[in-house]
Amino acid sequence: MSKSNSNILSALFGSHKTAAAPALKAVPPAPSPADLMHPGGGFDVAGYDQNGNYRVLSRKTGLLVTLPGKLDDASLLTKLGAAYCYDNYSAMDPKTRKRVFSSDALADEIRLGCDAFGPAQADTVRGPGLYVDDGKLVINYGKSVYDEAGAAVDTTPTRQRVYVAGDSIGFDASTPSASAADVHLVESTFESFGFEQQHGAAVSLGWLASAAMGAVLPHSPSLIVTAERGSGKTTWVDLQTALLGRQAVRRDGVPTVAQVLHAVKDASLAMICDEFEPLKVSKGEMLKLAEVFNSGFTKTPGKGKFSRVIGGKVQYFNAPAGVVLCGIHLPELEPALESRSVRLSMVPKQRAGMTKSPLLDPASGVQPGELGVRLRRLLVARWQVMRDARAAVHRMLQDIGHPDRRADTWSPLLAGYIALKHDTVPALRDLAALIAQWGLNVVPQDEHESHGEACLGAMLDRKMVVRVEADGKTAKLYTRVREALQTLVSGDADRNTLAALEKHLAMLGVRALFDRQRETWTLAVASSEHHVGARQLFQGTAWARGTWKAALLTLPGAARGQQRFAGVSAKAVLVPAGIGNPPADAEDDNTPPLQPSSKGSAARAECLV
Repeated sequence: MSKSNSNILSALFGSHKTAAAPALKAVPPAPSPADLMHPGGGFDVAGYDQNGNYRVLSRKTGLLVTLPGKLDDASLLTKLGAAYCYDNYSAMDPKTRKRVFSSDALADEIRLGCDAFGPAQADTVRGPGLYVDDGKLVINYGKSVYDEAGAAVDTTPTRQRVYVAGDSIGFDASTPSASAADVHLVESTFESFGFEQQHGAAVSLGWLASAAMGAVLPHSPSLIVTAERGSGKTTWVDLQTALLGRQAVRRDGVPTVAQVLHAVKDASLAMICDEFEPLKVSKGEMLKLAEVFNSGFTKTPGKGKFSRVIGGKVQYFNAPAGVVLCGIHLPELEPALESRSVRLSMVPKQRAGMTKSPLLDPASGVQPGELGVRLRRLLVARWQVMRDARAAVHRMLQDIGHPDRRADTWSPLLAGYIALKHDTVPALRDLAALIAQWGLNVVPQDEHESHGEACLGAMLDRKMVVRVEADGKTAKLYTRVREALQTLVSGDADRNTLAALEKHLAMLGVRALFDRQRETWTLAVASSEHHVGARQLFQGTAWARGTWKAALLTLPGAARGQQRFAGVSAKAVLVPAGIGNPPADAEDDNTPPLQPSSKGSAARAECLV
C-alpha cells in the first residue's frame, strides 16, 4: 500500500497507533464484605481512644490505626491509601485545572463518624483466629473472615467486634478437609509412643483438636507430659507443633510471663513448652506463669481476652488456646494448674522390628504440616459435632459423679477426639464406651473426698484477728475460723463479740446458716475466684486461685447456692456443717440446737494473720 493511500485511510478511520494510546484505566473488582484489605485502600470508622484520638480500620493494611490529632494530608494518604484518597476525595483546582486531594472533606467524615461510633474498646479487637457469634463459628483467616458454612462475614467495625488482619492461620475456606485415612495415620503415630496410660494416644489426639479449637470452647485444658529420657518426648512435641502449624507457639525451657503474653497478644494460639524445668525458676515466677496458663481454661467463648497493667497502661491479651508442658520427670506443679490439666507419662519403647510412621520419617515425603492443615480444616467443618459432643460427655461425666472441674478438663479432650473420628455425635452407649476406655467411668472417691476434706480443714484452721468495739474501747480477738464458727453456733460469747465474728467471717466469704425445719447447720463459702475475701482466706494454700470450689463440692452433701456475704450476693458452696453444736450437758441430752445470734454493736474486722 502506498504512503498516500495509507494517509487517506488514516484520515478516514484513524491510525491504529493513535487508537491504542488512550488506554482505559483498569477498575479493580469490588471487594467482598469479608475482605479486610481493599485494593487501593480505604477506611471504616472505629471510634476514639481515651485521649480522644480517632481510630479507624485501615483498608490498606487491614489494621487499626490511631490517627494524630491533626489529620494532615501526609498521614491520611499514607495510612488510608493514596489511590483511595485521590479517587474519592479530590477536587478541581481552579488555578491549575488539576484535581487535588481534598483532605478537609475526608477529615470531617472521619471525625463525625468516629464521634458517632463512640469510645473504642480494646477487648473487642479480633485478630486471626476462631470466634463464636450468635452460636455460629466465625473464622478470621488473616485476610478475610467467613463463618463455618463458608458465608462471608461483614468486617465493618461494630461496638461488639472489630476484625483486623494478620498472619494467616495456615488454611482458608478453600482448604480440603482431612480424610479418615489422614486421621488414622495421626492416631497410629501417637500410638507408636510409649505412654504408660492406655488412653495416652487418644488424649494426644484429643488435645490436638481442643488446642486448635480452644478459642471457641468453654474450657481449654492443659496437658502435662512427664517423660523418661529416651522416650521420644521431643519427637512427640515436634509432631504436635507441626500439626498445629501457625496456631501454636513453641518454647524450649520455661518461658517468661512476658514471652507468653507477647506470643498470644494478637492471635489465639496454643503454647507448647518442651524441656520444661519449673525448679529452675522462682516459686513466685512459676505462680505468675501458671496464672497466665490458667487464664485460657475458662473463658467467654469467642472472646476470652484478659487484661494486664503494663507500664501503667491497661493492655488486652488473648488467652492461650491450649497449653502443653513437657519435661523429664516433671514434679507436681502449682495446684490450680494441676487441677486444670491432664497428666500423661512416657517411657522408652522397644522399637525393634517396628515400622516407622511416615509422619516421623522425613524420607517418606509425608509432610506433617500439610496434614495438620487438613486436620484443622476438618475440625472447622465439624465444629457442631465437637460442640455437641463436649456438652454430652460433660453431662455424662457429671452423672458418673466427677466434680465440675474434672468434667470441664476432660470433656474438651473427649470432644476433640470424637470430632476427628466421627462426622456426627455417636450414640450415648458409644460415648459411654469411650469414657470407659479413658478410665473415666469410675470416680476415685477416696481421693476426691480426702481432697475436699483437706480443703475444708485448711479453711477452718486459718487464723483471724478481729477488732471488737464496745463502750468506746477496742479489743483484739485472736481465733481461728473453726473456733469462730463454733462460738457463733453455740452463742457462747457476749453480744459484741458474736457480731464482730459474724461480720468478719462474712467479709471472708463464710457464713453459718441455720435450717429451722431440720434444725441443722450449713456452712456457706463464697465460691467465685474473684471474691476478694475468699481469695484472701485461701491465699497460700493448695486451693488458691479458685480451686476451693471444686474441692468443696466433692464433700458429701455439698451443693451450689447463692448467698449474701457482707451485704453482697454471691455464688456459694453449701456444705453440711461439720462444726456442729457443742455436746449437750449430761442432765439434758435433748437440748435443741441454739439459734443464730442476733446482731449487736459495731465491729471492725482485720485481715488474716
